[in-house]
Amino acid sequence: VYFTEFDRVTYSQVAWTPNDVEEIKRNLNRKLKLLTLTKGHVVIAASHLLESELAREVILPYPELISNRIVVPALREDFVSCEAFLNSKRDSDSPGEAELYRGSQQREAAQLIDSAGFIVSWSPSQTSDWFKNRLLSDLRDENSLISGHLHKKGLSVPEKICSELDSVSSLSRGLVYKATQQYDDLVLRETINIYADFLYYLSGARAVNSEGVLPQDNIIDFSVSDLQGSRCPLTENEVFFKIFIATVKAATSTHFPTDLLDALTIPDAIRLHEIPAGDDFILKYNGIQKKTKEALEISDPEGLVLLMQELHTFERDLYRQFTTAIDSELPVRLRQMRVSQLSSLIHALGNLIILPYGALTGMKGVVVSGLRLLKRDALASDIQNRIDGGLSALKRYAGEAFGVEQPALLRFIDELKLEYMTLLFHHYLTLPINKGVHLHHLVTLLV
Repeated sequence: VYFTEFDRVTYSQVAWTPNDVEEIKRNLNRKLKLLTLTKGHVVIAASHLLESELAREVILPYPELISNRIVVPALREDFVSCEAFLNSKRDSDSPGEAELYRGSQQREAAQLIDSAGFIVSWSPSQTSDWFKNRLLSDLRDENSLISGHLHKKGLSVPEKICSELDSVSSLSRGLVYKATQQYDDLVLRETINIYADFLYYLSGARAVNSEGVLPQDNIIDFSVSDLQGSRCPLTENEVFFKIFIATVKAATSTHFPTDLLDALTIPDAIRLHEIPAGDDFILKYNGIQKKTKEALEISDPEGLVLLMQELHTFERDLYRQFTTAIDSELPVRLRQMRVSQLSSLIHALGNLIILPYGALTGMKGVVVSGLRLLKRDALASDIQNRIDGGLSALKRYAGEAFGVEQPALLRFIDELKLEYMTLLFHHYLTLPINKGVHLHHLVTLLV
C-alpha cells in the first residue's frame, strides 16, 4: 500500500499548535500500526521519509520497520542510493528545500535505508505523464468525480485552465495551483487543487505498483468523497473495525477491544506482522477486498477512483464477502480447538513440562510474566521455551494427525487478542496496589 501522509507539504500549509502536532502524530501512529497489521508493505516516498520531521519522529525510533521491509522507501530511478538523493537535495538551488535535508537525523535516515532497507525505484517522467493525462481527462469528463461535485455547486472547469495545463510539457502540482489562482471562486480553486493532490499521489502509487484497494483513503488524509459532500464509508480503519471485526464479533459472539490501536505499540505491530499467521492473514484479508472490488461495475476503467455509489456498493458487498469467509472458517476453528484441548490433555498427563503448570498451559503467560517481575529472568525464559517447544510440537502433531487447517482470519484475531491481554496483564502488575486482586481480575477476563 502507498502511504503519503508524511508529506510535509500537507502540514506546512497550516500553522499548527503543539496540541495539533501531538494529535497528528497519534493519528499517524494509529494508521501506521493498522497498515503494519493488515498490509504486506507500506511504501513511502524517500523524500517524505527524509524531509518530514513527523516521519523521522514516528519511524526512526523503530529501525525494524525499515530492516523488516514493512516500510519500503520509493526512490527516483536516477539516484543509486538514498544518501546520493540526500546529497543532491542538500546542494539544491532552493535554500528552503536544501535546509530540509541538512540535519543529522536526515543523514541517519538515509544511511539506515541504504544499509538495512529495501528500495523500490520509480520513473519521474512516467509519473508526470500519467498525472497530466489523468487530471486533464477528469477535468474535461462531465461524469468524473470532480466534475460531478462542481456541477452540484453550479460550477464547471473553465476550458482555459485545461488549455493552460495541456500546454506544459511536464505538469506539477505547483503549476496546477498557479493556474487556479486567477479565479476568484474559492470552491473552484480548492476543489481542483485538492483533486490534483490526490491524483499526484496516486501517480506515485502507480509508479511502484502499490495503489492498494482503497487509494482514496490510503493516498492522502482527506476523503475524496468529501468532494461529494459526505464522508466516505470506506477507510482502512473502517474496513478493519466496522466490517471485518464486526463480522467476527457477530459470528463468534466474542469481545474485541476497541482501543486496540492505542494499546499496541509499533514494536507490538511489527511482532504481529511477523507471526506465522501474518502472511496468510494479509493474503486472505486483502484478497477478499480485491476480488470484491473486481466484481463491481466501476466507471473508472483503471478502477482507481470510485464514485460514492460505487463505494457504498463496495461496502455492502465487502460485508457479505467477509461474512462468508468467517462462516467458512468456523467449522475449522472448532476442530482446531478440539485438537488444542486434546494436545493440552496429553501434555498434562505425560508431565512433559513441569508440574503443576502442565495442566494450566493457558496460564503460561501469567507464570512467565510473574517470574520476570520477580527478576527471575533466566528461569522464566527456560520455562517459556520448554512450554512453547513442547506445546508447539504436540499441537503440530495433533493438527497433522487430524488434518486441521489454519483459519487465517480467526487465528489472527486470536493473536491480536492475546497480545492485548498480555499488555493488560503487564499493566495490572505495574499498578501500586494489591497484585492478587489484579491477577484475579485478569484470570476472570481470560476465562
